[in-house]
Amino acid sequence: MQTLLAVLATFAFCSCVVVLVVRRALRLVRRRVVRLRDRVQVVARAYGVGPQAELARLRRELGRSVTGAHRALAAAKAVSAPVGDVPGLLARLDLAARSVDGELRMLESHRDPGRIEAQLEQSRARVGLITSSAAQLVDGLLHAAGHDSADLALLQTACAIEADALRSLDLRDQQPALAAGERQ
Repeated sequence: MQTLLAVLATFAFCSCVVVLVVRRALRLVRRRVVRLRDRVQVVARAYGVGPQAELARLRRELGRSVTGAHRALAAAKAVSAPVGDVPGLLARLDLAARSVDGELRMLESHRDPGRIEAQLEQSRARVGLITSSAAQLVDGLLHAAGHDSADLALLQTACAIEADALRSLDLRDQQPALAAGERQ
């Protein structure tokens, strides 16, 4: 009887865990689908004309700059380049970008072009600050990753010396030595 209860309890526990994992996976998929749909809509609206299209272009520019900075950070980490405090600054920049993106989404919900035009200049300035900050971080990461240019110059010199040495070898001088080595 106790083993039957233990088996049932284990089965109930495993069932609950499976249900929770499936629900979490479904939420994750749903969020990704919503983000992808939003991104596609922004890209489609960006090709239009007027204040709504301008908002979509600002949102697209904002997303691209922050995503590019994240990719640059990942690439710098992959090649073991020094990154300093870039992860922390990028996290703060990401929060600021989300805030500005939220403002832009709220502006998109307005249908009054006059109201959108009035707020657009301030939003454009904030997007410009975030994109320039992201570009500065990427430039810094690029500069830090190129710190071994002196090592590359030394490597290039060594390769040129070795290539010249290999070209100067006379293959005919080596052939009799090879033939003598084959006889032994």
